[in-house]
Amino acid sequence: MKFGETFKEYLHGDQEWFLDKFSHVEYKRLKKVLKSCRRCRALHEGGSNIDQTEDGQNPAMSQFCRCQSCPVCDQMFFSELMREATDIAGCFSSRVRHLLHLHFPTGMQRCLLRVRQCFKNDQQLLVEEGQMLIEYITMNAIAISKILKKYDKVHSSANGKNFKSKMRAEHLELLQSPWLIELGALSLNFEGSDGESAFIQFSGLFSCDLDADEPVMTLMLPHSIKLEYNLKCAICLEIVFNPYALSCGHLFCKSCACSAASVMIFQGLKSSSPDSKCPVCREAGVYANAVRMLELDLLIKRRNKDYWKERLVAERAEMVKQSKEFWESQTEYVVGY
Repeated sequence: MKFGETFKEYLHGDQEWFLDKFSHVEYKRLKKVLKSCRRCRALHEGGSNIDQTEDGQNPAMSQFCRCQSCPVCDQMFFSELMREATDIAGCFSSRVRHLLHLHFPTGMQRCLLRVRQCFKNDQQLLVEEGQMLIEYITMNAIAISKILKKYDKVHSSANGKNFKSKMRAEHLELLQSPWLIELGALSLNFEGSDGESAFIQFSGLFSCDLDADEPVMTLMLPHSIKLEYNLKCAICLEIVFNPYALSCGHLFCKSCACSAASVMIFQGLKSSSPDSKCPVCREAGVYANAVRMLELDLLIKRRNKDYWKERLVAERAEMVKQSKEFWESQTEYVVGY
């Protein structure tokens, strides 16, 4: 079965009620945009008698598509796809955030959820929605990849590949979202908590090896897609502790990220300068909207208790030391000695 038919079945299948609330890739409409590109189609049809280059491409078509681009497609195609990818990433992150709040409720919400659990199995619903969200982000990521390959095939260009790089630069690469890592950690935290098949199926998509030289979380997806997320901090070269994901997607321990941003641990990453850069990719302004990875931290705590406790003691000692030095300096500044 072609992917277009598979994607159509997915959109109108059992989860249609769920997908009605979310944005998705308009795969069929984008295919029509490519088919309606008359200039490129005319070059395809009329260029059969033109000599081809050594790699089999039509030189006239190659020059048109690579140098002049394709105004008929580009006006609609890339702007529409970028908008859809932005909406999908926003929908996914907001729903995962909602699930995490159910798993880590605070204040009055915790009391209300405890009362609600007497009448309704929220944990079962949480697992079911987690599964649907994984399928949602996977199918849309595959749809984007397929339609970009089709664009490059129709136009004999590398514009689709370049657009992927642009999405990566704007942090819209769906399968590299820190919220997907959090969802994976959530599923692994449920592992063994219940014998029901829904829990087993949810946690079975993910695996985690913290004892390897390169600690990784692995996600096995349909269509033979295997993704690995490195859980080693690039600064201390240890498993991330109290992890934060910067806006650029790189994971660090909180203490390491604060050190890189030249702020103290108790001040937090939000107090960092907008000019502070990621130690890995050197992108500026990535600390203010950093995501605290609560589920990942809980997973590491459960899987490697001794390491987690050791790092907790070390971080608290460093925080006390920094706080003492900070207030001593403030006192000297005010008093004058």
